[in-house]
Amino acid sequence: MTNNILEKKIFNYDVIFDIKGAIFIKQNRLLVISDLHLGKSLSINSLGYSLPMHDFSDTLYNLKKIIKEYKPSKVISLGDNFHDKNSIIRFNHESICELNSITKIAEFIWIYGNHDKELINKEKINGNFMKSFREKELIFTHEKKNDKSDQFEFSGHFHPKTYVSVNNSRFYYKCFVLGKNFCILPSFGSYTGGLDVKSNIFRKIIRNNANLIILGKKKIKQSKYLYDSN
Repeated sequence: MTNNILEKKIFNYDVIFDIKGAIFIKQNRLLVISDLHLGKSLSINSLGYSLPMHDFSDTLYNLKKIIKEYKPSKVISLGDNFHDKNSIIRFNHESICELNSITKIAEFIWIYGNHDKELINKEKINGNFMKSFREKELIFTHEKKNDKSDQFEFSGHFHPKTYVSVNNSRFYYKCFVLGKNFCILPSFGSYTGGLDVKSNIFRKIIRNNANLIILGKKKIKQSKYLYDSN
């Protein structure tokens, strides 16, 4: 194990948690990511704001890099892949070509999220769009909903983050939330925020103890999440 990955056994699968916010399942050669929010700056600027529009290229750069590293046969993106239903309409020809050059490297499965469930012009993007995907006992969906003990569910949606305290200061980092039969992935997109795992929303989701896999700047670290019912 290096400082950039953490390896675990899940339902007899060898699973790599990568510091870049992705999961690789060795036996199936599946690369799993979530919440790219492609086109977010374009969407916000369409409302009259003026934000730098580097998030699209930066996210695709990171995506291409991790695909090159793991050489997956299939990439599963767990929803909110595009920031809103008009994102592809706003992309220029060069942006669509750049994205499709990546989606040709491996089979792509785009899970619908709450942001892109009514996505327009999706036929311009390589890959299969679906509500959820299942491979044997592994479930891939956007928002956590499954508590069956004989299945393991991968989801996104909540953009989990947590903090590390140093000298009375809090430093926030993205993290995976790993339970007995579920894993909530952090957002992979470059221009995405996060929800504190200690928030009331997460307290309702995580009913039992879980582990946090924290993505630091230089190393990945596991920590215990203790559910507090008070």
